[in-house]
Amino acid sequence: MEIDEEKLSSQLMEIEYIRRELENYINALNNLQATQDNIARALDGLTSLKGNSDVLIPYAQDIFIRGRVNELDKAIVSIGSNIFKSFSFKKLKGKLEGDFREVSSNINSIAQTIQALQERGAKLEEDANKLYESYQNSLR
Repeated sequence: MEIDEEKLSSQLMEIEYIRRELENYINALNNLQATQDNIARALDGLTSLKGNSDVLIPYAQDIFIRGRVNELDKAIVSIGSNIFKSFSFKKLKGKLEGDFREVSSNINSIAQTIQALQERGAKLEEDANKLYESYQNSLR
């Protein structure tokens, strides 16, 4: 019995492609989970912040200054590319909650994609192993 080398080669290439895709999706999932943790910490911090609270204020990389929060109605937030915007605490909390929901949705979507890729990869590996085993058996 001859092995279908073209089919086996195609399956092995697809398995390798799936492995690379899985690695990319797992990295993206880890980054999103870190983002989700940061948002959750920011929400917790906003909720627990009270007037005249002592806080550490970032001044430069790895340099913090102890300060006191006197005003609790507004926050300045980086929105990217060194651009900052003022938000009321209420709007900021709403924005963070929306960001958290969006990141959670993306995490769920990527987790489903990872599961589908894992299932497809397992099926391809099983098929490739069967094809190779039948070839090995034919040589005996």
